Amino acid sequence: MRFSALALSTAVALVGNLGIALGDCSFDEISLQTTPGFTITIDKEYKILEDTIAKVKYGLYCDSQPKGVDGVDKWFKVPVSSVGVRVPIASGFLEALGHRDALTAADSPGNLTNICLDASKIKSLDSDEQANVDVVFSTDAASDGDKSVRLPTDDSLSPLQKAEWIKFVAAFFNDEKSSDSLFSSISDAYNCHWSNLQNVAHQPHAYWIQYADNNGEPSYNIIDSSYQKSLLAGAGATNDTSKALDDSSDLTKFQNAIKDADFVIDQTNLTEYGKRATEWYSKFGYSDPQNSGVSFLLSRNIWRTDKYTSKSGVSNFPEFGYVRPDLVLQDIISVIEPTYDAGHTRRWMLWLGGTNEDTVAIDADNYDCSSPWISSVTKCTARSDFTGSGPDTSDSSEKPDDSDKDNSGSGSSGRTGKIVGGVVGAFVFVVLGIVGLHYFNRHRRNARIQALRQSDFGGEGINLHDARRFS
Repeated sequence: MRFSALALSTAVALVGNLGIALGDCSFDEISLQTTPGFTITIDKEYKILEDTIAKVKYGLYCDSQPKGVDGVDKWFKVPVSSVGVRVPIASGFLEALGHRDALTAADSPGNLTNICLDASKIKSLDSDEQANVDVVFSTDAASDGDKSVRLPTDDSLSPLQKAEWIKFVAAFFNDEKSSDSLFSSISDAYNCHWSNLQNVAHQPHAYWIQYADNNGEPSYNIIDSSYQKSLLAGAGATNDTSKALDDSSDLTKFQNAIKDADFVIDQTNLTEYGKRATEWYSKFGYSDPQNSGVSFLLSRNIWRTDKYTSKSGVSNFPEFGYVRPDLVLQDIISVIEPTYDAGHTRRWMLWLGGTNEDTVAIDADNYDCSSPWISSVTKCTARSDFTGSGPDTSDSSEKPDDSDKDNSGSGSSGRTGKIVGGVVGAFVFVVLGIVGLHYFNRHRRNARIQALRQSDFGGEGINLHDARRFS
């Protein structure tokens, strides 16, 4: 009887495991919240993922490849178990979905910043290794023949549109339900913070900018792509991107176009680590920023998105940042409106305004592989009372007082500089008024004393000690 019971329990376990396997191959129908540039169509035997941007259709099936289905460019048996990546965002999606172990090959394994990956198992994605993976997420649909699948890499999509591609990747693991739940939480948090910042009384000006060297020809650009514009607007900032130049080589026009900025976010490829602030000033032609009269230069509010890096200095933003637009938005809000959520810890926003480049290497102290924050969303509380931060009350340690020539000035925001300037001006006015009143009273007192000396007051003049009573 014991043997029979054991056999029965084993059989039940096997059936249970079989049920899990079948469950893994079920096709769950989900909806899309944005217009991300792809669609998912479910059939009983297969599902079709259509990349409407690149105009490519991918067919996904469980058991045997369906026949007689027109218009499908590539077929994949799912769930896949081995993945190659040529774009960082794919690694981030896998991490958020809990499928990091499926990543077995990469275009540049050394450039992956996820510390939870087993580096010993990740091979270089060369022609030989392509045969050992089920799918390769890439910049285009033709990079690896029948195994390549395109993911968006430009910024033409909004932050939420780009992040919703997690559902596209999840479909290769039959994990749409999990991705749908996670994205809904991300979207809710993003939209909540966005709404909370729309009642700011005095909207600061902010620009996203970039310098590039085009074969020796400098190019200065105000970036007005959907991704950047959405984040700045969501943080309560405004700008006039119509000033984006037709002639990007004209430095003077570029400087004039952004001179009203309180903040700039830069995505220039800077390479002089430890001296990138000086490199930035040089590339953008600011030889004497402390005397420029430009708000963001005086307040040193020059920011980047590469604070979180690997130990070798590779930015984590393209890998994790695109996956979590809600956290990116909170980072930018913490820069522009620091009192909105004083407890928020910035992940990607790096202050470039000083000499200290306080990058943070991702390690076990700030990323727990057993409970990764990339897949954990903190609920946002809706509020309509926030009207702006006013003076920057952020921790002074965020903006150290350094004496570098290119980086002198206050560590507060541009609006703070204006407020401080107004206070100082008022103080000077009051002091001058007091001084003027003092000399006026002194003159009046002396005149009266002189008059009293010359009068006949009870037959005697009044001495200086007594005369003070009449001042």
